[in-house]
Amino acid sequence: MSEIYTTFAALYDAAFDWAVEDEVGSISGLSGLAEGRVLEPMCGSGRLLRGFRASGYDTVGVDASREMLSLARSHYERHGFEGVWIQADVRDFALDEACDLAVCPINSLAHLLTPSDMLAHLNCMSRNLYEGASYWIQLDLKEPGQTGASEEWEFEYLGETLISQWACTGCHDGTETHVSRFVFPDGRVIEDDYEMKVWNYDSWSRLLHTSPFELSAAYTGGSFEPLSVGENLNGERVFWQQLVKLH
Repeated sequence: MSEIYTTFAALYDAAFDWAVEDEVGSISGLSGLAEGRVLEPMCGSGRLLRGFRASGYDTVGVDASREMLSLARSHYERHGFEGVWIQADVRDFALDEACDLAVCPINSLAHLLTPSDMLAHLNCMSRNLYEGASYWIQLDLKEPGQTGASEEWEFEYLGETLISQWACTGCHDGTETHVSRFVFPDGRVIEDDYEMKVWNYDSWSRLLHTSPFELSAAYTGGSFEPLSVGENLNGERVFWQQLVKLH
């Protein structure tokens, strides 16, 4: 597991702290839900789940990182929320009751590095969702070798303004090498390298056909404008896929 989700979990939490009300409203509305139980695998510090809880949903967060779940619990306590938190492998966990909706944003699923890992995850999610439930994911689709993307933004941490930097630095054997950096005002840098799986529309479609889900719809990441489902999704960055459980 990458150190940004363990040793540096608090920095990651601060760097990815933004408003989620519009996402929550769009996802719940497009799913036809006004209430219910929401599941987030790889939930991290629970940023998106807090938005669902604030809107009245029951929430369940699953993550392998003890440090991230500790942050999630702390955030909920400060808001007076209650939630269910489970430290587990997202390829194999079981809930006491099924959920009505699931979400997994910002390409977290690309940390599952093989098709067998992804299929195990989708089968696990199916076991923990009601039939017909939507599973909303952000998983970029692209052809291998489309490297060179990078982003940079500022965030506040313990009274200081830090810089978060991310870059995709290479691709080989169906995975990409990514690097994340947190830069302090005094010049100190915390850096972590990790691998992420590359999917294109064809390979993703083939895997979904062997899973309990179908790709029902796709939407842009910010405004939730509809996208046509097909090879045009290759190269679309940080967009939403609405998977629907069939069985």
